[in-house]
Amino acid sequence: MVAVEVFAPRPAGQRGTIGTPRRDRTGGTRGGEGLSDDNDFHLFIPGPAGSTPEVIAANGRPIAPHYGAQFVAVYNRCIDLFKVVLQTQSDVFLIVGPGTAALDAAMGSALPDGARVLVPANGFFGTRMAEMCRAHRAAVDVVEFPVGRAIDADDVRRRLAAAPEPYDAVAWVHHETSTGVLNPVAEVAATAREHGALTIVDAVASLGGVDLQVDAWGVDLCASVANKCLAAPPGVAAITVSPRAWEAIDANPSSRSWYLDLRTWRRYREDWASWHPFPTTVASNVIDAINTSLEQILEEGLDVRIRRTAESAAAVRGGLGEMGFELFVDDDVASPVTTSVRAHPGLPPAELISYLAERSVFISGGLGDLAGKIFRIGHMGRSIERAEVELLLGEIENALQDAGVAVPEGANLQNI
Repeated sequence: MVAVEVFAPRPAGQRGTIGTPRRDRTGGTRGGEGLSDDNDFHLFIPGPAGSTPEVIAANGRPIAPHYGAQFVAVYNRCIDLFKVVLQTQSDVFLIVGPGTAALDAAMGSALPDGARVLVPANGFFGTRMAEMCRAHRAAVDVVEFPVGRAIDADDVRRRLAAAPEPYDAVAWVHHETSTGVLNPVAEVAATAREHGALTIVDAVASLGGVDLQVDAWGVDLCASVANKCLAAPPGVAAITVSPRAWEAIDANPSSRSWYLDLRTWRRYREDWASWHPFPTTVASNVIDAINTSLEQILEEGLDVRIRRTAESAAAVRGGLGEMGFELFVDDDVASPVTTSVRAHPGLPPAELISYLAERSVFISGGLGDLAGKIFRIGHMGRSIERAEVELLLGEIENALQDAGVAVPEGANLQNI
């Protein structure tokens, strides 16, 4: 495993190479015509995240068969490692696709036509979760919370208690990536279970960056991916299925998919366990790379990785504050995985994003109604390393100065 230190001091006066657009091999400024082919590629978006050289190497090995005893051992190892970071003994399936595929599998498998679903929502992805439930023919009620504030479990409890008919499920987002708000899971799950409802959690952007205790917190169906805080390549989603969830799935007379029906995945896991425990071709190299990344995280210690993520976020937020930026989310509900920042009066988000992209530093803009009003920075994968934090803050300082905004030299580094 590569040892990385977020806040180990650099020699006095030494800084990263910043402020210059990267040139391609023909001498021109690199544009958006292709993907990165070197290490000078810095992802500060809320996923996918930059991987270590070992993970990249694993993904680049010769293509291996996706069946047979050798690969099944790799596949089962991946499931076992996911169970550790998810803190679960429930069934876990690895579905080729984005995290959305795992959510679709959860909803399509567990929700019969007309199922009553309560969706607490406080941003773009919470609203999208309600849309997904409706696409699965559920009767959806949304509990709206202000954008930039966390879901309130007490409000959810009151809504459940006042319902004229019991809800079949409560579905919500752990880390609302559109704003960088971290929503409660344990408290909402507890009140949902008190009222007999299944719990469906979108943990796509939270797993590995914050604590997530699937079993202890009572999550029945939890969807996530490996390409965000787990810092592996995109292409594989994970879904947990509790015994309560299986009861609902087995009682569901509806079927809206074959590939994304969890009963299909269970059948192949049982019937073809020794050589092909999944219904289709799976991404063999990606799964091998995920194993490498998960092993690195667990060797470091999941709690250590979570702590380093929080330290990185605090350093970035402090540096942005020194440069005159205002954070969009209050500290008491802010996720350490994503920082959302209000537009600087002297530098619109689109201009900042473009300036950084020309230098191979990538951040994200706002979504929906927040487009043009905020920008977002992800703290996951390689971006939590000290050198990367310094690079990002240095480039933002340069962008402000180029835009004519007075910024004291080195102000961004005072919180590192």
